[in-house]
Amino acid sequence: MNYASPHLAASIQAAASRSDADSRLLSTIRESRILVVDDQRIVRELLKVYLSAGGYKNLLFAEDGAQALELIAAEEPDLMILDLQMPRMNGYEVCEAVRNDPKHAGLPVLVQTAADSPEDRARVFKSGATDMVGKPINDAELLARVGIHLQNLHMLRQLSIYRSSMERELEAARRMQHGIMPGDDKIAALEQQYGIEIRNLFQTCDALGGDMWNVWRIDDRHMGFTSIDFTGHGVVASLNTFRFQSLTLTDDLDPLDLKNYSERLNRRLNALLQVGQFATAIGGFIDFEENVVRYVSAGAPRPFLLLPGEERGRFIESDGRPLGMTADAAYPVREVPFPPGSMLFMYSDALIETPTMADPVCTETGIADILSVRPEDGSHPFDRLVDDFFSRLDEPLKDDLTMVMLRRPAAAEGAL
Repeated sequence: MNYASPHLAASIQAAASRSDADSRLLSTIRESRILVVDDQRIVRELLKVYLSAGGYKNLLFAEDGAQALELIAAEEPDLMILDLQMPRMNGYEVCEAVRNDPKHAGLPVLVQTAADSPEDRARVFKSGATDMVGKPINDAELLARVGIHLQNLHMLRQLSIYRSSMERELEAARRMQHGIMPGDDKIAALEQQYGIEIRNLFQTCDALGGDMWNVWRIDDRHMGFTSIDFTGHGVVASLNTFRFQSLTLTDDLDPLDLKNYSERLNRRLNALLQVGQFATAIGGFIDFEENVVRYVSAGAPRPFLLLPGEERGRFIESDGRPLGMTADAAYPVREVPFPPGSMLFMYSDALIETPTMADPVCTETGIADILSVRPEDGSHPFDRLVDDFFSRLDEPLKDDLTMVMLRRPAAAEGAL
């Protein structure tokens, strides 16, 4: 019988993993290429003895600064031990040349010098040296400083590789997230089929976001739409948008039965999401024969509706409990007219809560002012709102921003 604690086993495994990682790092450090630059042969030989005793075998040697630069270009060493007083090109000049070369600007340079006045030290570091070791050289100090700088170098390289890998993965995930939302071809096909205009803006504050929107064909008479905003932003929020999308693709949900559709989605999200995660949302469909919009809301910001003949539009009802918060939430179906010449505008709360809820760049009043005006210059209301928002935004977005406008052209040309 095994009486070992699972926590103890996990700790032992974690310790073993750290030990393996430390061993790999130590092996990498020992395999580093070290360039020794000194015009005195006896010093070069002495440093060779010290470094070899420390386990370093990949050693390069240069007799002066000019030869050092040639070896750096050809061999790309991991660290350079540099004397200052040399013919043809001194150590200061070598340091400056290395730091001015973007390819080798990060090369650790350990200067060996007998000078130790504040002025001398300042000049050494001003030239670009990483560290100093005094003359006469102490082997223990030399090996300690070499080890520290090589460890830092290789850890930074590993971090850079990891960061590059993460950036590639995040970019792939970003493309996937954009891929679950309507592309230009799909939007154009819907506009052609239903005689409707669809405008949108989707912008995340991080590489990935928790917003998403969608429009889709239900049948010849009905077009579905949804806009959803999950709590937070970044990777976790983005994963929740994929979860939501997968739930909507199941065959047992009827998008025309909005009450049942939304309540079943809510229960499924509630079972999937972690405590504290939920989504505000609005969704429904346009009935192009009855000229109405039927929708349900789950705590989303109030959509703006402008009907033909109205001088000023209005914000329609949008309450309800956010999706996924509780399993027993109910979502009543609402209906508003939507004849030709109408416009429906939906948005995430970043539009009216940036930079803060107390002092927003854009308000409901501002939205109504811009979208209700029919300018003589023919500018589009959606473009005017977007331009106004970003022209007054003096800092990066702190939340994901989604805006969607559904607009039915009026019978009269240019009526909206």
